[in-house]
Amino acid sequence: MSIFYHPGDWQINPSQASDALHHHLRVRRIHQDEVFVVFDGQGQIASAKLHDSSSDKKSYLELFDIHPDTQMESPYPLTLIQGLASNEKMNWLIEKAVELGVTKIVPIISKRSIVRLDEQQAKKKIVHWEQIIIAACEQSGRTVLPTINPPLTLTNFLAKPSESDQSLRVFLSPHTEMKFVSIIKRAPGQGMSFLVGPEGGFSDEENIQIEQAGYIAATLGKRILRTETAGIVAMSAVHSLWGGF
Repeated sequence: MSIFYHPGDWQINPSQASDALHHHLRVRRIHQDEVFVVFDGQGQIASAKLHDSSSDKKSYLELFDIHPDTQMESPYPLTLIQGLASNEKMNWLIEKAVELGVTKIVPIISKRSIVRLDEQQAKKKIVHWEQIIIAACEQSGRTVLPTINPPLTLTNFLAKPSESDQSLRVFLSPHTEMKFVSIIKRAPGQGMSFLVGPEGGFSDEENIQIEQAGYIAATLGKRILRTETAGIVAMSAVHSLWGGF
């Protein structure tokens, strides 16, 4: 059964579909009085019946059987702190991270970051990334939308303890002997933050700054992974050992 994102006040019934949802329903050929599932992005789902209004070219949904359903969510929080990557790479890794159950994504900018965004560009990117998150939730059946922060510099991110206060904080690095698997075996199920560098990696100065902030440097193996691959591999490893698969 199809599932679609339907934000807004569900106490208003029937409720008007957003322009994006109206478009999706048309593309997916959902017909008058057909029943499908919607979610509000905060863990609620409902059955919905489509009512079209030809006069104003809008769609209205009659909602029933509203109830919480977060069975697709991981029992432990996963935060991906990702060095800003080029457009297609960033789009891909956000999509896959959502499919794997990421809780929060924090894009960061460091000295060697290839991509640089001004304030206006960053706002447009956030809107674009949020649409990718919604589509990935619809595809994977998640009912809680992961959050994505506006891009921060590495220094500003590390200066905010609340943003990096997780049970386990790991910095994925090819320049250490500490194995990632050995770290995640220490405290199963307590949640984790992964810090992944951009295409050019972090500078020596940044590596020191990261470790001083309490992140444990760990390697995913002898092979050097791309920036868009490392976090996805790490989350997969966590699920394998913590029972998420």
